[in-house]
Amino acid sequence: MADDSSKGNVIKGPWKKVKTVTKAQTEKVHHDMTYIDEVAESVMIPMIHGLAENGVDIKSDKFIIEVGFINESIRALLFRHLGYKHTMSDLIKSIMTLQTEKTEDVYAAFNHEVVDKMNEVYNKEKDKKDE
Repeated sequence: MADDSSKGNVIKGPWKKVKTVTKAQTEKVHHDMTYIDEVAESVMIPMIHGLAENGVDIKSDKFIIEVGFINESIRALLFRHLGYKHTMSDLIKSIMTLQTEKTEDVYAAFNHEVVDKMNEVYNKEKDKKDE
């Protein structure tokens, strides 16, 4: 076998399908990601300012983490809107349910039990790693 070290990191495989991505597809994805960033920012900044004006401590570590979660939720919504997958979408589906009171009265409800179970499992795993 010949020495392939001069070719750099080349991975040879028996791949049957090779997907070619066109420049137009790459540009569309870039445009969509820029759009997502801009819309999320345009939603988040006024929200943060509004919370600060109402006395919320926007400099605390907890606030930054919670706002990060909200921002990622908005990004997941925009990803879905544009036809992309986002891992946050699965989490949202797991912890939120639709409730219907009447035909015209549909709202989202937070499933505390699922989140409690998720936290319990996470904390057990974290405790195992800390031991």
